[in-house]
Amino acid sequence: MKKWIAIAIAVLFVAFVAFRAVTNYRAQRAMQNAAVQEKIIPVTTVQPGMKEILETIRASGNILASTEVTLYSKVSGKIQSNLVQMGSPVKPGQMVSLVMRDEIGYDYQPYEVKSDVKGIISKVLQNPGAAVNPNVPLMVLVDMDTVKAVAAVDELKIRFIRIGHAAKVFVQAFPGETHYGKVVSISPVCNPSSRTVDVEVRIPNLTLRLKPGMYAEAEFTQDRRKVMILPVSAVVEKTGGKVVFVPENGRVNQVSVTTGSMVEDRIEIVSGLKSSDTVVAIGASMLENGSRITVTETVQ
Repeated sequence: MKKWIAIAIAVLFVAFVAFRAVTNYRAQRAMQNAAVQEKIIPVTTVQPGMKEILETIRASGNILASTEVTLYSKVSGKIQSNLVQMGSPVKPGQMVSLVMRDEIGYDYQPYEVKSDVKGIISKVLQNPGAAVNPNVPLMVLVDMDTVKAVAAVDELKIRFIRIGHAAKVFVQAFPGETHYGKVVSISPVCNPSSRTVDVEVRIPNLTLRLKPGMYAEAEFTQDRRKVMILPVSAVVEKTGGKVVFVPENGRVNQVSVTTGSMVEDRIEIVSGLKSSDTVVAIGASMLENGSRITVTETVQ
């Protein structure tokens, strides 16, 4: 009797183990055969915009006086006195210095050195008592009502610049200020060392803030055009180039694009899209071609 009970228990145990094994096997097969639920990615979309952009040329140089004149005495002698000093404004015909002639046996009146032009004294080169003659410079006078910025423009860009073109000039001495002028001359030669061409921009300077010798940067307009733009986040770098994602029927199509200039926080789209297309603006970096999406917002 006990033997049959032991056999029955053994049979029941084997049956239980077999049942659990079959159940686990079926569960595993069911999991393997079950379709994996596809991830849906929330995105924000946008349509391309149009914006006018300026392409500019920047060139560095220096501020120069519009005219610079060196004054001389027409007679030999010694300077009796200088009637002006550095920074003094001078009018045409104004006396700037007196020279005592030193010829023995003659009693001359002091010779009056006068300026033929208006301007400001930038240098006094001789002091009273100094011996001078017609070859010795006495003073340097500059006209600063207008000044010129002479900028060295890259030879590859000089074709975009013409006489009369407007220009902006910036100087380090006055950060944030913009001074406006016009191109008045372009050098006929190119510097073989720097591969640049000098361009002269004339700038009004009635306040005399711009001073000869200041470092300057001139900006010229190269081109003005309307371009298609997208947020930078909409363009994704993939193997082989840059792409955007165009939604269609709950999924996205990957479209290759060619980009151009940066416009603030946006980028120019040169080719690959139409202005009527809608593209993913936020969430594009998580997508692949054919990814399933849900559009949460469309922005301008």
